[in-house]
Amino acid sequence: MRLDHIRDSDAQKVVAQLINFLVGISILVIAWIFVNKLSGLQTGAKILGFALLAFNPQLIGINSQVTNDTLLILFSSLAIFCAYFALAGGNLISFLFVVLFSVLAVITKTNGWVSVVAITITFFVRFSQSKIGLARNLFFAVSYPIFVVSLALLSPLSQYTQNYQRYGSPVTLNIDTQDPPLVFEKTYIHYAGILSIQDGFITFKFGNLLKAPVTPIRDKVSEESNRTSLWTRLYASANSVHFENYPPSWRITGQTTYWIYRGIFILALLPVAIMLIGAAMEIYGTIKGILTRNELLLNNVSYGLFSLLFVGHALFVILYAYEYRVYTVMKAIFTYPGLLALLVFFAKGSTLIFSRPQIKNQYVILAVILMIALLVFYILDVATLIFQLIPNQSGFNLIVDRLLRAWQ
Repeated sequence: MRLDHIRDSDAQKVVAQLINFLVGISILVIAWIFVNKLSGLQTGAKILGFALLAFNPQLIGINSQVTNDTLLILFSSLAIFCAYFALAGGNLISFLFVVLFSVLAVITKTNGWVSVVAITITFFVRFSQSKIGLARNLFFAVSYPIFVVSLALLSPLSQYTQNYQRYGSPVTLNIDTQDPPLVFEKTYIHYAGILSIQDGFITFKFGNLLKAPVTPIRDKVSEESNRTSLWTRLYASANSVHFENYPPSWRITGQTTYWIYRGIFILALLPVAIMLIGAAMEIYGTIKGILTRNELLLNNVSYGLFSLLFVGHALFVILYAYEYRVYTVMKAIFTYPGLLALLVFFAKGSTLIFSRPQIKNQYVILAVILMIALLVFYILDVATLIFQLIPNQSGFNLIVDRLLRAWQ
């Protein structure tokens, strides 16, 4: 399309957005194939979990912007997908695909290393607990981190070596670190963010979130603001494309559509609770399997792969928020490279809860209706954005116009 010869930045952006859109479709295909491979789970739980993922406004939003988050989610998901089968007795080919997609993930974005660390530990758990295939499991456990680190540093697409030579650190950021927050005493920074450890990491300001379901443009906030609570911001940004009120062309000024976002935040409590129950089950099974050396139990929890992904990404966002404190680094999208783990947790949690004889059918039907209602609100959130962009020639018309001009 000769975009490098056309001085038309809008056309370049739109084509990059279309690439991310296609990558986003690939992510959904991978998630669909993966969830259908899971055994011992209710079909309805799988379908509903996939639907919540596919219609998630934040995932749709990030897949329509020019960012590298979409590629990271794709490569990390592929690495986890292949690791899942390699742990289940896969051959050398599946292992080499794990290495390939892991390298692509870490040269795309730094938090790709979270998935690499999780997979590395999982391979070592598989080797230490397994009674068969010791040579193969040892090879996977030892060679995987060596291959990934070496290829990531040597790759011409990687910036780690170049950054170290220029700045003395393989990882560089364009924001400054802040003084560490105190435990209880609140210390204020230039922007909204972590004021104290207690306020930032041990609160969920749901009431304030319902009062202010969209992030205001101004930066000074009161102590009750949801922009000072990590978990509130992660919950809100994971469930609404409008909560962050960014980028500028996506901003809403009035409060006409606030009922949509409030509806989302209320209804999303149910699937999040189910997912957390599934996560607790998986983590418990992993710890118990390792302590008792129960290989059958460990095999059922994929040797801790999804537990480690969940804990790893949670620690990443906590440390990131602790180090830089400003609310702009407190983003749910940083956890999306581990979205297959979230899908597993929801499916397992749903199967556990709704298959119990104590749970009456009417409660199951009510829960399904509430989550279908959430899907409707998700669609309304995204539809609001689409109609918001079309009058400004920032949507469908721009895409058609720029592609026709590039073709000519």
